[in-house]
Amino acid sequence: MNMHNNFSEWFLAAGIEWPSEVLEKRWVGVETFSAGRDEIVSLVELFFAFYEGNETFIENFRVPFKQADSAFRMKDNNRELSVLAGAKLVSIMENGSVLLGDFASMALVSCGAQNLRASACVNDIAERAAKHLNARAIARSQPDPNAESEDDETTVLIKTLQRDLNVVAEESNMLWWVFGETSRDTGKRWSDYSVAQAALMAGKELADLSRIAPGPAAAAALLDRVVKFVKPKPPAHVVLKDAIAELPMDWRQNFTRPGCPPSLLNLCPVSHGIKLSVDLAEGDAWVQALPTSTKTKGGGKIAPQLLAYQIFLEHLIASLWSKVK
Repeated sequence: MNMHNNFSEWFLAAGIEWPSEVLEKRWVGVETFSAGRDEIVSLVELFFAFYEGNETFIENFRVPFKQADSAFRMKDNNRELSVLAGAKLVSIMENGSVLLGDFASMALVSCGAQNLRASACVNDIAERAAKHLNARAIARSQPDPNAESEDDETTVLIKTLQRDLNVVAEESNMLWWVFGETSRDTGKRWSDYSVAQAALMAGKELADLSRIAPGPAAAAALLDRVVKFVKPKPPAHVVLKDAIAELPMDWRQNFTRPGCPPSLLNLCPVSHGIKLSVDLAEGDAWVQALPTSTKTKGGGKIAPQLLAYQIFLEHLIASLWSKVK
């Protein structure tokens, strides 16, 4: 078990310093802890310091570290656990299956919410997730190098060609969608909507067109193009609550059916906000609940193209959920 080269630096970034012998024991715990789909969600929540409601997971997460080091504390060490959760997520991205790595990186980037939320304790880990996501988007037609296969050379070639054709077909559909300048869901031109409406609706529609995780490398650029169909020089930012309120109620209701799985809501603040606006539709109760429930900051101000990319990621994660184990 070779310890990650940046492991000690992640602790230092969080204001924690351990001698090398302790770090080695901590890394044994990182490698020992087994993480699938559900655990990745909890690890991301822990990395972003969402401790409330995660008590059972936190208790279980401490166990392998206690086994590796009898001096490991079993309470009052949440900040250290956040670093360890981030380290495990990096291990999954760099050494796990492609599908789990995609899910982990998407979950990390989505939970960060384009700076709508407070930064996690280790910026380097969040940045690694963004870089991993971009690299995977570029190479998403490539097979999983960690997957065992007994296919002969001809079968491998056929599968490679099929993956390449799937990517080409998907990207072709996306380009037709962009240049059509029209919503797939409503049949109306983007210029008929406000910037905020187009951003949210376009992000969802591009995710619908994405058949191969983690979506196209050009996703952000495509969404920026759609936003500019509404206004060539869009405003520097929109406010999340106002953007949600501008969406037609029937669109919001359709979005939440089936919508984001409940276990992913902490990772998907915009989807969570839309759900609140439907569940608490009477009066402004959902507006009052929005900052606390979604853990957003700064009044929820966000650039419209970033809002579009955020809802794209959230909708894509929700669709990927059933495919990940």
